Amino acid sequence: MYNSIVQAQCVKLKELQHLFIDLEYNKILNKNLNLYRSRSYNQKNKKYLQYDEVKEALKLTDKSHLKYIYFVGKDPLSHSDFNQILRLCLCYAPVTIYSDGNCINDKKARFLKRVEDEGTNEIIFKIFINHYDEKINDERSSRGSFRKALHAVNSLSKYGFNPILAILKFKEDDEKELKEGFKELGKKFKFETEEINLCIIPNIENSPSEEAASPEMIDIDTVELDCMSSRLLAKNGVYNCPILTNDYRGRSGASLNDFSKKCYLETSACRQCVAHAKNIFINAWAAD
Repeated sequence: MYNSIVQAQCVKLKELQHLFIDLEYNKILNKNLNLYRSRSYNQKNKKYLQYDEVKEALKLTDKSHLKYIYFVGKDPLSHSDFNQILRLCLCYAPVTIYSDGNCINDKKARFLKRVEDEGTNEIIFKIFINHYDEKINDERSSRGSFRKALHAVNSLSKYGFNPILAILKFKEDDEKELKEGFKELGKKFKFETEEINLCIIPNIENSPSEEAASPEMIDIDTVELDCMSSRLLAKNGVYNCPILTNDYRGRSGASLNDFSKKCYLETSACRQCVAHAKNIFINAWAAD
């Protein structure tokens, strides 16, 4: 008799080297890797991580093994306690900030450079952008997002940062063409677009309606997945990766004190991630 139940493949966390911190809670599913969420930071709304909660969580990590801390959300810089949280995290490891660039201007970039100079750990910026063509980019994201992203890149570059373009690759995009297009864009607007400045990210979507979402069995030793060395801290628990935030199938525990080191590749997003066969969110140069 045919058994239709397929056991999803298990992946084990080797070591917590990369910690993602979700500074926003209310999630809106859309085309930008589920990282774009509605935000409300007034004092009455406590549905987002507080400074004290981040502080207590970091105490539970092994500082000697932590390579990078990552801030995710629509724009982490809009968090009311962002400056405090950033300074705290820089005491533990270098910080990578994923941002749409909306809150980054000349004044903010100058301030962030002073914050970085206070210690020994660096701040890395990954600015989300969808395409080198303004019209295509804004159709995929929102009106004005292209110019906001470029303004953020130029502001950061002015004060000595070397921002990375986090380029969302859609199915119809050719990776080589994307890179060439952004290199030409960099020449036009006078910012660096070496290979290290271009981070191509597949547009992975997690479809909750899709059944039978277990990926085919793979040789775990031949691929690098984010869930092998990272976890995401959110207001309502710990998750295996940023894509699965608020998806019960990706939740691995209530806190960094009692989360599971095992996860199962059972969602549609997991299958796409496995097909990609390498880290998506983790800094490529820090994966080893």
